[in-house]
Amino acid sequence: MRKALVTAALLALLPWSSAQERGGHDPARETVARAGVEVAPGKAIALQWRTVAWSDEGAARMRADPAVREQMNQRLPVALQSELTTPVALSIAGRRLEPDTYRFGLWMDEAGAYQLSLLLDHDYVRFPLELVETELRFPYLTFALLPAPEGGFALVFQWGGEYGRLRLELAR
Repeated sequence: MRKALVTAALLALLPWSSAQERGGHDPARETVARAGVEVAPGKAIALQWRTVAWSDEGAARMRADPAVREQMNQRLPVALQSELTTPVALSIAGRRLEPDTYRFGLWMDEAGAYQLSLLLDHDYVRFPLELVETELRFPYLTFALLPAPEGGFALVFQWGGEYGRLRLELAR
């Protein structure tokens, strides 16, 4: 079963890789995507986001120009239309999230690192992501919820050549 899921995930990425090799993106691939993980029978943590096209040049412009970075930081949470829905209480970096639906997005800090931006109590709270650079390029934003080796779950994103991870734990 696990091998079939990994194979299916890799096959789903092939159109993204071929579009990137042709030097562009396919606007038809920009859609609403969903991912989730079951935490108890009939209860799943779910993500929903827009698969916005992106390029490494876009990230480079954000890193190089503070005005562009600020403009994109204001637009990204709205543009992504992302939601995290949890039927159980979660803990993210020591912050408790009660069962609810939360808006989230990406934010680039002044050092050029992405953070997860979560709307809590009418204000965006930012959480540092563990970031790594990858050789595989994703021309469309993608998120996933995966079991974390240290327990709980990892909310991961990949966009362009960047991959980020934030650990979510079931709250006590």
